[in-house]
Amino acid sequence: MSLSLIFASKFISKISTAIFTGGAVYCSLVEHPARLKIDKRAAVSQFRPSLKRAILIQSLTSSIAFIGSSVAYYLENDKKWLYSAILIMSVIPYTLLCIMPINRKLTDPNLDPDSNETKHLLEKWGLLHSVRSIFGLVSLILMEL
Repeated sequence: MSLSLIFASKFISKISTAIFTGGAVYCSLVEHPARLKIDKRAAVSQFRPSLKRAILIQSLTSSIAFIGSSVAYYLENDKKWLYSAILIMSVIPYTLLCIMPINRKLTDPNLDPDSNETKHLLEKWGLLHSVRSIFGLVSLILMEL
């Protein structure tokens, strides 16, 4: 097998996983805690456009990371790349099943931004989103074992 193809698949996987993880960790440790410190109306107002941009970047980088890790596994038969691929790809169904229902509620134009429900949804979203950060970090660590 071509060493350059192996190198390229690992490089693409590591870079895209790092970008995904960096974005997820930044959101979990910086953006969302700051969002929770402002009034609920402003928090929801900031959340909505942020979500639109994040969905594109996070889905793209996790998909590229999955493909790169899968190719690296196929070429080298090293299970760390398989585990990394499964872990980074798992953020997509996790997001669709666990986080997307909250996203829909927070982006619903009928949501009262000043309600206690809004505060609860934002807090729950932050907790659920932190799992994505952990998946990304573990995936990166697996690549370096």
